[in-house]
Amino acid sequence: MHPELENSIFYTMSTIAQTLSGAMGLLGAIVLFALQETRNGIERAAKRLAEVPHNNESTVFLRHLLTHRNFAEFAKRYGQMLEGDDSGVTNTDLLVFHAALTWELNHDQAIRRSFSKALIASGIMIAFGILCCSLAPLLAAKVGVGATVLGVGVTGAIACLALYGILLRVMLRSTPIDDDL
Repeated sequence: MHPELENSIFYTMSTIAQTLSGAMGLLGAIVLFALQETRNGIERAAKRLAEVPHNNESTVFLRHLLTHRNFAEFAKRYGQMLEGDDSGVTNTDLLVFHAALTWELNHDQAIRRSFSKALIASGIMIAFGILCCSLAPLLAAKVGVGATVLGVGVTGAIACLALYGILLRVMLRSTPIDDDL
């Protein structure tokens, strides 16, 4: 038996589980606010896009999409209008507001994907930490296994912290156009 290794495993894994749990709680609140702001940006851009005069698509159908907040389909339809315009003249307002809506939709998806990865990785590491705490005496009985578990735990925790940094970077991207939309 190696009591120092057992203590190291127990306290390290316990600290990893607690730290990642707390960090995910804080990041969850931050992500919630970021997603609300992104949703507001999507709604603003879609409403501005709907105000642009056009004659290529059914206004009733587009209003239906806007009313039911089907913003992805709404952006897709306006994108098709931009691609299908054979007149050779592009409505710059339509182009600008479509670009803003598309950017906001992509930003929303990027935040959700990044948060999902961080959440899954954290859940795995928290479960791993709790499991290792309960098995600390058994893991410490074999020095090689105990050292490997510590290495995996610390590496996994550092990877989670890197994912949190990536998530924050994704959330803090600013829009490419003014907030006046």
